[in-house]
Amino acid sequence: MAISLKEAVEAMDYDELMKIKMDLESGGFNVKRMVIQKAREKERRHEAKCAVCSNEINAYSSNNYTLIFGPEDFRRKASFCGIDCTEYFMADLRDLKGMKKKEAPASKAENFDHKV
Repeated sequence: MAISLKEAVEAMDYDELMKIKMDLESGGFNVKRMVIQKAREKERRHEAKCAVCSNEINAYSSNNYTLIFGPEDFRRKASFCGIDCTEYFMADLRDLKGMKKKEAPASKAENFDHKV
């Protein structure tokens, strides 16, 4: 169960709050380090399964692939257990991109209602 930051702060006792307050006043390095470490743990857990076939990914294998894609402000990350799953994903992505390009002019033409 995920809890909000507000709920986490409310659950802390006075001593914990004072430690965090002092850390924030001195630059917040410990809080920053904790947040970065937890985010890395979550990313590693996300990368544990292949995005195509959902097989477990061996972190120590050299046959794993990770693809980072998307616009600058909305990056996505997908991990794959092998080159075949990576190729399948890329082919599917190309098909989606091609379909959008083909549909765009047709949909604009359908929306244009030219009456004389």
